[in-house]
Amino acid sequence: MVCTGCKAAFWGKRWFNEGDEGAKLPAGHVPGKVVCPACQRMKDNNPAGVVTLSGDYLLKHEEVILNAVKNVEAKTRAKNPLARIMEIGQEANVLTIRTTDEKLAEKLGKEIYKSHSGKLGLQWSQDESFVRVNWTR
Repeated sequence: MVCTGCKAAFWGKRWFNEGDEGAKLPAGHVPGKVVCPACQRMKDNNPAGVVTLSGDYLLKHEEVILNAVKNVEAKTRAKNPLARIMEIGQEANVLTIRTTDEKLAEKLGKEIYKSHSGKLGLQWSQDESFVRVNWTR
């Protein structure tokens, strides 16, 4: 199967980024069309994780922090094409990042905490399919 939105391929019980070696289909195989879970989450506006970064420190180091966020997403997405940032929003000294994958949200929070210290809080939903990550400094 191939996602009609992002072109990720589902093969052998796993999702692959478009062009990955593991996604190569046997000769003559015509893939079906499907919407992957990440594209479906984006379409439904239903994030699996919300990361909130706040504080005066954020304003002074916004560019560095955003670059770190994008680097973490790129590394994670190389392994899991369903882990994406849906949206990054900013209001005053609060940056909100919505993700399609709860583990990506957790990684983002932990990476910012590791690099910039501060206070980190993780709140998992009862069924653990949603996480709220709060970092402040």
